Amino acid sequence: HAYPARGSESFTKLYNKRTAVERVFAYLKEYFGMKRTRHRGVRAGVDFQLSTLAYNLSKFALDKLNKQLNSFQKVA
Repeated sequence: HAYPARGSESFTKLYNKRTAVERVFAYLKEYFGMKRTRHRGVRAGVDFQLSTLAYNLSKFALDKLNKQLNSFQKVA
């Protein structure tokens, strides 16, 4: 049997976390060229880490920009 049980609240939380991670991996594969990565070892690790760094920096910058725009719209 699966743990936690399907339909439970803890299963829903775990499922939401899992799908969030899968969305990030799909984004990296589509837009950062991870789909074409066919090597292993140090080269693949560095490639993956640089891609995730670029992804995280772009998301943080976008979140900051959206926060500034929302605060500006509330004032105006």
